[in-house]
Amino acid sequence: MSPTFPQRETARFLRTLRVTTQTALALDDLQRGRSQTRPATAFAALAARGADEWRFPAAGLMSSDGLVLARLLRQAQDTQVLELQAQGLAGLSTYANRSARVLLGAQFAAEGLFDRDGRLHIVLDDEAIGDADLSKFELQLLDGAL
Repeated sequence: MSPTFPQRETARFLRTLRVTTQTALALDDLQRGRSQTRPATAFAALAARGADEWRFPAAGLMSSDGLVLARLLRQAQDTQVLELQAQGLAGLSTYANRSARVLLGAQFAAEGLFDRDGRLHIVLDDEAIGDADLSKFELQLLDGAL
């Protein structure tokens, strides 16, 4: 067996791993029976740590239910903005014009309102948010269950 992988096979393996991870997270959410007392959606990058430190994926992180895509945008003066975008008709009907809370780490929580296009921007405080906090966070709807 060769100790190296061709680039095409590596990309295919990583796509398969990402889909498998998202499916496992969605099944876990279904088995836990997300009720009205906990209307939260999890974002987790289980296989995102490599040889270097963890970096937020350029393509973004998909929520465990597949309804929201999170991207990290860099603004002027080293300001980071977490952009949450509802995906598809199901995501848009669930999140458009609804208030939500994003929980990052143990101490950072930010609230905002999704616009009519299903987009929410959260400005992050660079000192309070670490890279590990961005690898796993939750999104909660404030006005009812998912």
